[in-house]
Amino acid sequence: MIKFFRRIRYDLMEKNKTGKYLKYAVGEIVLVVIGILIALQINNWNEAKKYTNDKMEFLNGIKNELQLDSKRADTLILRYQKHLSYFNMVDSTFDLHEVDLIPLLDSSNVLNYKRLMNKPSPFVPNNGTYQSFIYYGSVKIVKNKELIIDLQKYYSIIEDYNSGIYEKINSIESQLNWKRAYEKKYEPYKTIEDLNDKQFIAELNQFFNKIHDYLRLLFYVKEEANELIIGIDNELNKK
Repeated sequence: MIKFFRRIRYDLMEKNKTGKYLKYAVGEIVLVVIGILIALQINNWNEAKKYTNDKMEFLNGIKNELQLDSKRADTLILRYQKHLSYFNMVDSTFDLHEVDLIPLLDSSNVLNYKRLMNKPSPFVPNNGTYQSFIYYGSVKIVKNKELIIDLQKYYSIIEDYNSGIYEKINSIESQLNWKRAYEKKYEPYKTIEDLNDKQFIAELNQFFNKIHDYLRLLFYVKEEANELIIGIDNELNKK
């Protein structure tokens, strides 16, 4: 009988130990799960902070580049306006909008061949930060899809103009200088009134028509760059 009670007490002690062990094991599992969840949350916070920092860095960089684009566009607009205004003196029938014409400080009738036949400078956007932004994965950083689309459109239009209209300007300028090498070298027409070669004027007209088309890009750059800067500022100021 004594042995029987001892056996029961032993079994109860073993069951008690097993219960304590199970509680301990469950507690350990809960702590591990909590630790994993905390680690994941910390990792998410760190990732969110990293993306926020990257967003600030990329958008500020693109903003600075757009500001440079706007200044460069201003410089080229003035240069092209002078170019077109001078040709308008040579050929008053050349059709220009009022915004394309500006008063010239040097408005003498001396024929300036460099003004007529020199190749204009292209507009080259400052897009190093934007390229890195796209390569990095813009949608990871900026959730504003409209802003990303507007940026893509801006750089795409510039690329289209440069690969289309500016390449045409290069082609026409090369042909013009090849066909009119004599005029450029010896300058037979001393004044604007002396230039009575209708074929030469027609060739110049074709050249300046493309320059006039390219001027549209510069006005677009100036306007759109400033709009994008406002959009970037709004995105940067979001809480």
